[in-house]
Amino acid sequence: MCRKAGASRTTLHDLRHLSATISINAGVPLTVVSKTLRHSTLSTTANVCSHLTAQAAREAVDVVDKTLTHADWPPAPHGLSRHRDRPATTSPRCTTR
Repeated sequence: MCRKAGASRTTLHDLRHLSATISINAGVPLTVVSKTLRHSTLSTTANVCSHLTAQAAREAVDVVDKTLTHADWPPAPHGLSRHRDRPATTSPRCTTR
């Protein structure tokens, strides 16, 4: 069927792995994916199926960035920055990415 469709050879195991990866990236709890795959332990599922895709990694970074960027920081005491032992003239933001 794959040859006829012009696709590379795909096994049922490949499709099982793809299904697990899509489920995990879509936010399905790892415990649910593990039980669906009938793995004996949760660590098996975590080790085999939960590799990060570039998109999932970028989304995780974006969530942290958005959370920190939009956080309601309490005002700093007069003459001090939010960082301990730094004068207020020092930028409170990290400049490295």
